Amino acid sequence: GIVVFGPKGGGYGRMTVKSCLPWVITPPKLGVVSVLRRPTPVHRIDRGTSGLLVVAKTKPAMVELSRMFKERKAKKTYTAIVNGDILEPKDTSISNEEAEKLGVCIGDDDDDVESRKRKWQVIDNELEDQNAVTVWRRVKQYAGIENARNNTLSMVELKPKTGRYHQLRRHMAWTGNCPLLGDKTYDGGGPARLLRENGFYLCSNKIVIEHPFYNSPQGRSMWEKVKENEIKKCNDHKENIRIAEESDGRVLVYAEIDLPSKFNELTDLMGENSSAAAECKD
Repeated sequence: GIVVFGPKGGGYGRMTVKSCLPWVITPPKLGVVSVLRRPTPVHRIDRGTSGLLVVAKTKPAMVELSRMFKERKAKKTYTAIVNGDILEPKDTSISNEEAEKLGVCIGDDDDDVESRKRKWQVIDNELEDQNAVTVWRRVKQYAGIENARNNTLSMVELKPKTGRYHQLRRHMAWTGNCPLLGDKTYDGGGPARLLRENGFYLCSNKIVIEHPFYNSPQGRSMWEKVKENEIKKCNDHKENIRIAEESDGRVLVYAEIDLPSKFNELTDLMGENSSAAAECKD
């Protein structure tokens, strides 16, 4: 993986995501004010974690987006493959409605009736004496996997309410007793060492954020003039991103990406032994 920011003392030179951004991000349109000298990420993802990274191109956007992440208003979804047959106990299960009340985004599965029926699990265990909450559920299981715990791997969907250090990795390993596949820091060693070849399997593949400009006092008046065109333009030309006005008037941006190739290669290899997620176990 490539680090997002280099350490203060250096050590990675230009081999960071931040250094690469000016070469891959389209500059703001002419006339846009307060443009940053370089596009700037407004949050971090662990080295080894793949997925979406939110980047600001103007100072007002950087301030507003940074505030969203600090106040936990950015709603992220991760997909991971964990080592073992992870259980979904009834006493920690919650409904879609309860999950939404916790502040995670569940609405991205509205069109999938079966998905809406399935319950979620909640982990509410402190990390370093700080509140840490993860909402998750199992998506698939893969049986007959040599060197895996119980000869099983599980694909899980994870929605963190908080953002503590290594929260998802530690919650899966310590509370779920199923560390991420390939996570040498938390997998406990033993046979798991033979499954580390491709690093750990964790991808931030969905995010929902409030638009940093159209929800501002200045942006609201402009949104009313351009919203039909903006919604059509975004939804027609960008398959992985959409913009929408919610019933409460907020303008939200939904972004989603495909999982990295290593996920697909692994699941294709294990496909014959896969099964869809079952109901919660006692």
